[in-house]
Parts: sequence; C-alpha cells; structure tokens
Amino acid sequence: MAEVAVDEELSNAELKDAVRRIVLSQGNIFIKELLRANGITIGNTKADFAKNLNEAIDDGKLTQEMVEAWLEDIEGWGNQHVYLFEPPDLAHDQIRSVLEASDHAGVMGRAVSYEFPEALTLTAITLTAEHLSVVWHRSRGGWERAKSKDFQQEEGADRFEYRAYRERYDRSVVRFEWRLGDPYCAVLIQLPHEGDEHQQAFAQVWGDLKKAGIVPDVLPKVRLSPAFKVLSRKDDTTVQSARLMTDGGHVDLVSTLSEGGIEEVEAVREVRRGVDDTNFASADGLFGFSSEKHAQLSRAIKVQGYGLESRIRIWVQCKREDVYVVLTVIWANNAQ
Repeated sequence: MAEVAVDEELSNAELKDAVRRIVLSQGNIFIKELLRANGITIGNTKADFAKNLNEAIDDGKLTQEMVEAWLEDIEGWGNQHVYLFEPPDLAHDQIRSVLEASDHAGVMGRAVSYEFPEALTLTAITLTAEHLSVVWHRSRGGWERAKSKDFQQEEGADRFEYRAYRERYDRSVVRFEWRLGDPYCAVLIQLPHEGDEHQQAFAQVWGDLKKAGIVPDVLPKVRLSPAFKVLSRKDDTTVQSARLMTDGGHVDLVSTLSEGGIEEVEAVREVRRGVDDTNFASADGLFGFSSEKHAQLSRAIKVQGYGLESRIRIWVQCKREDVYVVLTVIWANNAQ
C-alpha cells in the first residue's frame, strides 16, 4: 500500500466512528485483508469485524494511518464506470504550483475524507512524483428496513407495533486519476449509468479541474473500439461476448458456456477469426480478466466495454492495482 499522509488526527472514538461508517461499508474480503495484514483476529461476520477493529484501535494495533492507507487502495475502485481521456497539456513539474495557487489548494494533501456530503463534492487532492489523484464523494446513506428487529408491546389496553430501520452509511466516489507516465488519464464514476447522473458528474469534474488549473477545457476521449476488437480475438481475456457494429447493422458473437468464452466454442471461434474488423466502425464486448492470465490481480474481474461511448464497466469491487491491470491491458491492445 502507498504511504498516506495523515492530515486530520482523530481520537480513538472518532476513528471507531470512521470504521463504523466507512470501513464496514466496504466488501467483506477487503475488510478481512485489512484485519489479516495487521495481525488482527478476523471473525466471520461484520459484527465480528467491527468488534475486532474497535479492540485493535484501543490496543494500538490499528492506527489511523493504517486505515487511511487501506481506504486509499480500496474505496472508489471497481464496481464503477471508467472513461479514458487524453492527458492534460500541463508540464508535470508545474502541477504542484498550479494546484497551490488555485481555489482548491485547501484540499491538497488530503488522502482520505471522512465526509458524507449530500451533493457530489471535491474532498481530496493527492499529488506524488508519479500520480495525481482528485476525489469527489457523495452520500448514499439512509435507513433500511430491519424486520428481524420489529416487535410488539402492550401498554394497558393498547397494543403497539414497532417497526425497525437500520441506519446505513454509504457513499459514492468519483475519481480523476492520472499516472503521469501514462499516455491517458481516467475518470472513474461510482454512480449508476442512468438518466443524467454521469453528465452531472462530468460537469462537476471538469468544472473543479478547471478551477484547479489542471485543464482549460473538457479533455478529448480516447477511442476504445480498437481495443475491444483486438481483445475479442486474443487470449488476454475470456471473451464472453463481442458485438461488432457498422452503419445499418451489427454482428453478435456470444458464448453461453457457464465457464469459458467464445474461444471454447469452435463454430463461434471460427466465425470470429473470419471477420474483417476493418469493416466495422466500433465494437463492444464482455471480458473476463483472471489471475491465471494476469498474476497481479487480487481477484477475477468482469469488464464490459462500450466502444461508441469509450466507456469501461468494471462489475466487481477491487483494488487500485486491479483497475490499472485492466486499463493497462486495454490500452496495450488499443494501439494495435
């Protein structure tokens, strides 16, 4: 995990509250990893996780810095939509001075936010020698029915029924990520692709990046159809489906196997190999990335590619490094 600067010292009680509201909303496999990596008893349920995390905080085995480093690697990665753009035309050695002179200088150096803003809000900017990360959060908390906690109670001649709701904390994350050595940057959106959700998110992203001096205007999207065409006929991934599109029609190639892609279906495989990609303007696809083919992955990842939209849908929560493994493979095939 990357070193994370702690800019807001929390008391043990405040750190426990952050664990309750933020850490425990992450996936169980990642919470177990946090516990295991720090020699803390794991347990089987989220109630066990909460108890053991609180005890570790009291015992000094789990610190704010450990929690923040873990959140930086986990929160807002995977289970999201990713768009690739051409990188800003800004010299790397000028980024810090530009940010420090901007209206958003106050959130520089904040690696993790503990906020749950009702509207999408810029919460943190992190800059290292290799990477610029800009993060926005929006609350998704609320109350959910907990029927198992319902009960009835009699008071005199009256009977009352009490219906329980459990308070749920959750938040959506939007990221602008630019590894300075890459020929692309990315906007990662953990919001549904419905209505104008993404348009509103992009309006916020580009507006804040302009105020920060990072971009003068909306960056051009990177075309991703070439990558999806190439991936659909290579063995870098398991190809569950591929759609090749042209004016007036499209061709669908689909594997219905529970395991294995179109490469395992001989007739479909031969059709794919016989198709001339240059006859099609764009392509979509559903791809499976496995640790057998990509050893750096922490888990298997299903990815949907939308060529016309230059959009990538990652279907599972994962880690920062997992997302970059996926993006690196897609980019490597995009230039072919």
